[in-house]
Amino acid sequence: MRKHALTFLFVFFFGTMALSQQLPILDNYLFNPASLSPAFTGKYYKFQTFLTYRNEYTNLTGTPVVGNLNIDGAPHKNMGVGGSLLYNKAGIYRNFSMNLNYAYHLQVAKEHFLSFGINASLYQNSLDLTDIVTHYSNDPVINGNSKLTETYFNAGLGLLYSWKDLNVSFSFPLIFNNRSFYSDNTYQHLLAMDRNWLFYTNYTLNLHHDWKLKFDLLFRKNQFSPLTIDVSAMVKYRDNYWLGFLYRKPATFGINAGVAIINRIVLNYTFEFSGYSMNGIGSGTHEISLGFRLFREGQQNLLIKDYVR
Repeated sequence: MRKHALTFLFVFFFGTMALSQQLPILDNYLFNPASLSPAFTGKYYKFQTFLTYRNEYTNLTGTPVVGNLNIDGAPHKNMGVGGSLLYNKAGIYRNFSMNLNYAYHLQVAKEHFLSFGINASLYQNSLDLTDIVTHYSNDPVINGNSKLTETYFNAGLGLLYSWKDLNVSFSFPLIFNNRSFYSDNTYQHLLAMDRNWLFYTNYTLNLHHDWKLKFDLLFRKNQFSPLTIDVSAMVKYRDNYWLGFLYRKPATFGINAGVAIINRIVLNYTFEFSGYSMNGIGSGTHEISLGFRLFREGQQNLLIKDYVR
């Protein structure tokens, strides 16, 4: 019976997240791909930092809330360094992670580049058991425990090919298949971090004068969850304003809009809604990002007068 009690808690509070998908899905990679793969670290700016807040289905209790801080830069011409902090809360589940990233960017031919990225990671997953109400108080997972916590070390790597306005990236955010310390085979993946990979590509099409059209395609796969596919398109004006549409398989739709003030201060908002019926109680998902950028030498430095003309 204890098997049914704990399984019910996880399925009810956060579905497949804790059992299969440990890395939360954020949309900030659409304007900051360094948050997606270490191979993008330091590729575009001398320094940039982004703070992202995401709240899913705000009218429901216990739905995921994510905070993410991402920093990267280029201390040398061909080198990128950075890192990130992430906190994810969903029902009784908590996840904290810290990443340190390094990338090397190599020009292999005119306008052709290869970038190699690696990252070291620290993950801490926990369950808050203080508010659990169950008839099975003798369950050894719950009995005498107010919190279950496990900490893991992992690593990742990424490869990026760039040609003009085309990027193609393949990466493993988690190389190793961590295992939970909890000995019961029923819960062996309860707090574990599982191996996963992703494939990402984007292309920017230059239209008439200051207008651009950017396409993004992302495949994500976790060892114990189905494949996730993101498809998005974004219209950009002078790289200072953008409006985009996102579809995430199997049934999530999103709209995002943003502005970059003199290409330095970046503000982006994304709203997502599910194609599945939730009887009007989900209220959608909200994600907002605020960022700051510094240019490399030789990049265009806009002034306020250039921005508003």
